[in-house]
Amino acid sequence: MKRTTAPLALLVACTSASGDGDPSGSVSLTSMSATGIGTDSAGTVDGTGADSGPGDASADATADDGPQTKFDLGSSSGACLDHAAGIYCDGTIAIECDGGGNAISSTNCLPELCVDGEGCVACLDGQYACHGPRVMACNTAGPVATWQEIEVCDSAASMVCDSGMGACIPLSPIGDITPTGQYYQYAVFDLTPAGFSQISDVDTYGNRIYFVAMANFSTLSIGVYDVALLDSDGDGELEPNQHPDYPDAQGPVEERVFTLVESFPIDNPGAFPNIMEVYATATSVVYSGPNDVREYDLATGLTTQIAPMPTWIGSTSYPWLAFLGYDELNEVWYSGNESARRVFQYDSASQTWGYAFEFPVLAGDHMDGLEVVVDVTTGTPYVYVSDMTSNFIGQYRHDPDLGWVQQNLFSYVEPAGAPVEGFGFGALNHFWAGSLGSTFYELGGGDLTEFIDPAG
Repeated sequence: MKRTTAPLALLVACTSASGDGDPSGSVSLTSMSATGIGTDSAGTVDGTGADSGPGDASADATADDGPQTKFDLGSSSGACLDHAAGIYCDGTIAIECDGGGNAISSTNCLPELCVDGEGCVACLDGQYACHGPRVMACNTAGPVATWQEIEVCDSAASMVCDSGMGACIPLSPIGDITPTGQYYQYAVFDLTPAGFSQISDVDTYGNRIYFVAMANFSTLSIGVYDVALLDSDGDGELEPNQHPDYPDAQGPVEERVFTLVESFPIDNPGAFPNIMEVYATATSVVYSGPNDVREYDLATGLTTQIAPMPTWIGSTSYPWLAFLGYDELNEVWYSGNESARRVFQYDSASQTWGYAFEFPVLAGDHMDGLEVVVDVTTGTPYVYVSDMTSNFIGQYRHDPDLGWVQQNLFSYVEPAGAPVEGFGFGALNHFWAGSLGSTFYELGGGDLTEFIDPAG
């Protein structure tokens, strides 16, 4: 799955179809440094793979995504050797043993919990959860534990569900602005020759990059490029994290090759590139906008609604959904807008939005950029946020006992001076951001690798 931190998978020197814009199809960035773009040369790339996205559609895949096992956190081999017949937990894995040392079956309970003797359960007695604006309590009175609504928070009054307290509370910033880690800038790709401007949110599926922009400087569009990593230092290894300033992977930034696939106009009434973000899957592109969250099917060109506009959005300074992230593990959409540094969360059961959390001012002009990445090493979904004109990425996670907490605040020195106009995660196990100008750029390495790159 794209938002998991899958091992690097690259296909180099294959063929690729070219689309609207750059007639040459591919551009190679050579002699890259963190301060700019290198020279151009020829090159092509293509990737293939298969998976299902939020709409669970099926179509030709568009990128190699590596292993397709979702959230595989370990093996149950040998887990029943010393156990009598019954159900046991090996971390998040529920294993049924036959009493003779053999496993009858095993189930990864995520996002549920594993309890010895029971297996996978939705929740435990005394636990609370937040489903959009709804405060939920664990009801253990029936044959199986279920979540039960006990209160609905008034988002128009800036109230938010707190799962630690099991109640609605006023929104207030979580965390601080003291950096706890560092990351680096890699490729910067200029799309002026291809006729793209106002490049905003960037997202990827496998090694295929999708971005929102104006095509030919006039049409709201989604552009698509493939990226490949070359062994430009000639040491026989592909090293996406290598950077002259990164002590754990020191060396020249290896060459990235970008190959134009296509671009297509997108129907998002009232939208501009800077007020929409995209989420790419194997078969579709989901995007936010002034009116709702929509899914565009890449095979048919048909558009369907994923989530409506929040009924309380008019109480914010900017009445639209500008940002977008998706927690694949819990199947939850996140959004927000430039009104404040507030992250929204969607409850599909009630089709309602509520606040998730608010983060501090990160030395930027306003919030811009949101992404969710599941750490496959731990199974933890992290929500990453940023400010438009700052160099910080805030990392947040939901703690079952404490509610939302700031895990880390990563920073870097921005050599290119580009703002963050939306960002996404995936290709090369890095983040990719738009600049609102003619470029998009790549971020990663450093202390981020612990959470976004299992390969290190």
